[in-house]
Amino acid sequence: MCSSFAVFTPCKRAQRQLDEAISLKLIPPNCGWERVVDTKGNDTNLWKRAPLLSAGEITAFATQACGLRGVKQLRWAAERMAGQTVSPFEVQTSMLISLPRDEGGLGIDITNNVRIPLSEAARSLYDKTCCYADILIQSSTDSMGVILECQGRSAHDSEAASLSDAERTTALTSMGYDVIQITFGQIKDKKSFDHIAELIHKKAGLPYTPKTKQERTAEDALRQELLVDWAELFTAGPAS
Repeated sequence: MCSSFAVFTPCKRAQRQLDEAISLKLIPPNCGWERVVDTKGNDTNLWKRAPLLSAGEITAFATQACGLRGVKQLRWAAERMAGQTVSPFEVQTSMLISLPRDEGGLGIDITNNVRIPLSEAARSLYDKTCCYADILIQSSTDSMGVILECQGRSAHDSEAASLSDAERTTALTSMGYDVIQITFGQIKDKKSFDHIAELIHKKAGLPYTPKTKQERTAEDALRQELLVDWAELFTAGPAS
């Protein structure tokens, strides 16, 4: 709810009514929501929209509702927000990296959706004035920081998108950032994610310590709940 996306697939009837209302100009095309299309121009179930709430608003509500059931979990979530995300993939990656180790994460401080103004030299490599880092990690080395880019398949599978990503990465590298591009398959595969974790620690100049058995158990539980199809979160029935 604090991110700038939603996952929703309208049924055929709702889609027809939506298309008709737009064609008759009864409502504007986006209504504050913009549907993301894949590289072939097909509609996806991912939509861009303004955040519904801020972490500050959630924290304020939790303070007012102190003592009510669920408030501790609500406060827990608000305290662990690292910024605004734009896709389920970014949420999943952010939680796997930033949550404390005893809660299944790597315990690394991150910031989401960070605006990075490009230098004149970087703009000559990538024709933009700024970039937004999906996940930024402060580095204790000479690097400006480690940027994790979540490469979603629908937005990055075309040749043009790959070229744009390459130019963007080169521009950021020229400014001293370490850029690591991550796919969903890499975070879903546990062995692959372990190697990514080591790489992140190395690039950020952070000491890497293998997880204990208890921390591994917490990570397994987190991965089981986190790495699911986002579209099914609100359609699945209650557990029997």
